[in-house]
Amino acid sequence: MLRKLFFIFIVSALLFVYGCSKHPKKTIDIKSNGKPIVLIFDSTTCPYCIKLNKDLSTNALLKDYQNKMKFYFIHIDKDNYYTIKTSKGKLKLDTASLARMFGFRGSTPYVVITDANTKIILTIPGYVKPATMAKVLKYITTKAYQTMSINEYLSTP
Repeated sequence: MLRKLFFIFIVSALLFVYGCSKHPKKTIDIKSNGKPIVLIFDSTTCPYCIKLNKDLSTNALLKDYQNKMKFYFIHIDKDNYYTIKTSKGKLKLDTASLARMFGFRGSTPYVVITDANTKIILTIPGYVKPATMAKVLKYITTKAYQTMSINEYLSTP
C-alpha cells in the first residue's frame, strides 16, 4: 500500500513539474507604424548579441534611432509566435519560420532591416561597432539606399 502511494506521489510530482515547465508561446506583433523595421535575430546566451542590445539602448549615436525605426529582438532560443504584415498579407509565424523567411542561417546576431512594408533593404551578419551601426541606420532613415549601395555610403566621410 505504501509503495502504491509513493508511486502515485512520484508520478503526480513529475506531471506537476512537466505541466509547470510548459510556458504558452507569446505572440509578438511586428508593426512598422510607417517606419523601417530592424529585426535582430539573437540568442540570450550570445555575448555579441548582449553587446549589441546594450549598444542600442545606451550608446548616444544609436539611441536617436529608437524613435525613427521599430526595433525587434527575435530570440532564436525562445519559441514564440510573430505576426507580421507582408506583401502576401498578415502572417503568423513561429520563431524558426520567421528566421527562415528573413534568411537567418544560424549565426547571431543577424540584423535584418526592412522598409515599412517589410521589404528587405539590408542584412548584417554579425556584430558591428556602434559608429558603423549608426552610419548604417542613417543610410536607412535618410533613404540613401535608393541611390547608392551600402559600401559606397560607408566609404563616404
